[in-house]
Amino acid sequence: MVKIRIPASTSNLGPGFDCLGLAFSIYNTFDISLSDHDELVNVEEQYNNPDNLFLKAYHAAGQYCGHDDHFRAVFDCSIPVSRGLGSSASLTCGGVSAYALLHEGKLSAREALELCTKLEGHPDNAAPALFGGLTASINEASVITQKMPLSPDWIYTLYIPDVEVSTAEARRALPDTYSRQIAVTNSAHAILLAKALADGDLELLKTASVDHIHEPYRKAFIPHFDEVKALAAADTDGVFLISGSGSTCISISRRHLGESVRNALAAFDEKWYITETEPAFQGAGYLEEGTWHPIF
Repeated sequence: MVKIRIPASTSNLGPGFDCLGLAFSIYNTFDISLSDHDELVNVEEQYNNPDNLFLKAYHAAGQYCGHDDHFRAVFDCSIPVSRGLGSSASLTCGGVSAYALLHEGKLSAREALELCTKLEGHPDNAAPALFGGLTASINEASVITQKMPLSPDWIYTLYIPDVEVSTAEARRALPDTYSRQIAVTNSAHAILLAKALADGDLELLKTASVDHIHEPYRKAFIPHFDEVKALAAADTDGVFLISGSGSTCISISRRHLGESVRNALAAFDEKWYITETEPAFQGAGYLEEGTWHPIF
């Protein structure tokens, strides 16, 4: 039996819609081994079926490689479901990574990314889940991803309400077309956002993090979004963004969130779980002699 782990991830980071992603040090962990039949252990009944994303991804990898077989996986999942932290990508990347590890040499990093992107529909969560760090990806005839530099000075705070958001529903809320001005502005913001994150430039980050593509439409799914954003941004002097399609939000700042804001959020009807996290610079990994090693 081999232990593997896949990190959580946030996507978009404001204007980087469907192309930017960042892995966080929150993990779904799986003990995997070959078996004569498929077995998913420690999985809720509603997910323990042929539609399980880990299961489907494992067999998709097997069919791609022309050698499909069966496995046993014991799940230990810490990434919250339907909260915009890459839970589905962690399962998809987990299944593909499990196949790659149990069949060494059958699946390259590029093939794994292509396969995970096809299963996910876009690479913004798949790329950081597989490779770690901050990634920028293009999904056209083939998937291209690059790891981007990231300043060590940022503090990342997650605001996770007790509210689920369906990715499909959040996508349906977006317009089919945008004006040329919005396209130009968002493109410029995404480019400068990457620069700000690399350099630790807070003032540039405040300008470049403004999004016009998805956040204005998705914030309606998150209760008290404007109020929480105002409180968090004022207290941390940072930026406040929707993580993926939500409902989790994230602040990127130089200051820690104060106790007064935590207490203020406790007064809202929905529960808000607030935690600081750190980037995960290693993506999919396996444990050997007490050390985590990259699978790809």
